[in-house]
Amino acid sequence: MSSANAKTMALATRIRRMTYLVFGTLFLTSSAMVLGFTLKDHVREYHHFLRRLCKDLKGEYQACHGDPATMNRHFAEDVEEHGEHTVFLLLSSANGKVLTSHSHSPAVTQALLARANPQNPKRYRLYLDKDGNNGHRMALRVRRLRLADGNFLSVAYNVTGDERHITRIIATLVSTSLLFLFLVLITARSLTRILVRPLNRIAEATRRIADGNYSERVPETAESTEIHALQRAFNSMCEQNERTLTELRTLTDNIAHDLRTPLTRLRAAAELAATDGPIRRPLAETVSQETTDMLDLINTMLAISQTDAQVDRTPRETLDLAPFVKSVAELYSVLAENKGLRLVVRVPESPILFSGHKGKLQQLFGNLLDNAIKFTPKGGSITVSLKANPVVLTVANTGPGISAKDLPNVFKRFWRADSSRSLPGNGLGLALAKAIATSYGASLSCTSEDGLTTFSFEAHP
Repeated sequence: MSSANAKTMALATRIRRMTYLVFGTLFLTSSAMVLGFTLKDHVREYHHFLRRLCKDLKGEYQACHGDPATMNRHFAEDVEEHGEHTVFLLLSSANGKVLTSHSHSPAVTQALLARANPQNPKRYRLYLDKDGNNGHRMALRVRRLRLADGNFLSVAYNVTGDERHITRIIATLVSTSLLFLFLVLITARSLTRILVRPLNRIAEATRRIADGNYSERVPETAESTEIHALQRAFNSMCEQNERTLTELRTLTDNIAHDLRTPLTRLRAAAELAATDGPIRRPLAETVSQETTDMLDLINTMLAISQTDAQVDRTPRETLDLAPFVKSVAELYSVLAENKGLRLVVRVPESPILFSGHKGKLQQLFGNLLDNAIKFTPKGGSITVSLKANPVVLTVANTGPGISAKDLPNVFKRFWRADSSRSLPGNGLGLALAKAIATSYGASLSCTSEDGLTTFSFEAHP
C-alpha cells in the first residue's frame, strides 16, 4: 500500500470513529436526558403526594388529640380515596407498638413498624419480595413523621407500577440504542466511502504524478461543492506545476544555449592566448567582453528571481514621473537617431507622483525603450506617452509587430521569436520589466495590431 493510500485509509478510520463518537454521544445524551426527566417527574410527584398527605394526617391527628379510633376512621377515608393497594398508613408509638394502621398487607405494616424510629431516615424506599408479601413484589416510597407526643406517623405510597414503567422505558432505550448504533455503523461506513472515494482518486493521482506523469489530472465530479472545489484546486495546482516544470526545462535549455556560444569563444581565445604573438591584447579584450556579457546575463537572471520572490529590499521614494520619463527617453534618443527612428515623448505638464525606486523604474522603462528601438525598422517611429488617474505609461513602436501566437510568450525568460534570433540580446529584458511591474502591484501588457506594437505599464490605485 502506498503512503498516500495509507494516509487515506487512516483518514477514513478517523472519520468513522468521529461519526460513531458524535452520533453515539448525541443519542446517549438525549436518552439519559429523557430518562432523567422521567425519573425526576415521578420522584417529584411522589414527594409532593406524600408531603401533602402527611400534612393532612398531622392536622387530623392534632384535631382529634391523637385518638387512635378517630385516626383509624381518617385512615380508612384516605385509603378509600386513594386506593387500598396504593396508600398504606401506620400510627405507632415510640416503643414500637401499633396504635392504628390501614394496610391490606401485614408485611407492609411490619416493615413500616420496623423503621418507625428516630435512627432511620425520614424518607426512604421500601422493597418487599414475593416470599414475605403473599407472592407479590412491591416497591414503596415512605415518608415517616414524628409527632409532637412522640408517636410516629408512616405513610407509604405504592410505586411498583411506576417502576415497572420506568424499567420498560430503560429497556426500550437500550434496545433503541443498539438499533441506533447499528444504523450509525452502516451510515458511518457509507458516509466514509462517499467522503474517501474522491480522496482516494486524488491520492492515486498524486502517486502517478510522483512517478513522473505530470499531465495526470483528477476527474471533476459533482459529489459535493467542497469536493468539487478540492478537485478543481488540485487540478489547478497540477497545471501550474506542469507549466513551471515546462518553463524550467525551457529555461535550462535557453541558458545552456546562451552560455555555450560565449564559453566557446572564451575557450578559443584562451587557446590563442597561449601562443606567442601580437594578438594577445585583442584576445584579452575578447575574454573581458565575453565575461562581462555572461555576468550581465547572470545578474539579470538574479534580479528577476529576487523581484519575483518579493525579496527586493530597495527603498522607495515619491517620484514625479513626467520629468523622469523625459530623462529616460532622452538617454535612448541617441540610439534612436543612430538607427534612423523618430522618438516622440508625450507627457503632461502637471506632476504625476508615483512611489518607487528610481533605479528599478529606469530599468523597467529603459528595457521597454530598448526593445522598441531594437525591433523598429529604419524610418519607423516610437511614441512614449504618460497619463494619470490611473498612472499609465505606454511605449508604442511601428514595425512588423508580434504574431498572435507569440504574444503570450513575450514576457517569458529567454524567449525570443524566430525572426529575432539574429539580433543581440538574451530575452531577459521584458521578463525583468514584468517582474518589476508585478512587484509594484502594477500590470505590464502587450498588444500588437495593424503594424503597431504597444507595451502598457498601468499602476493600479
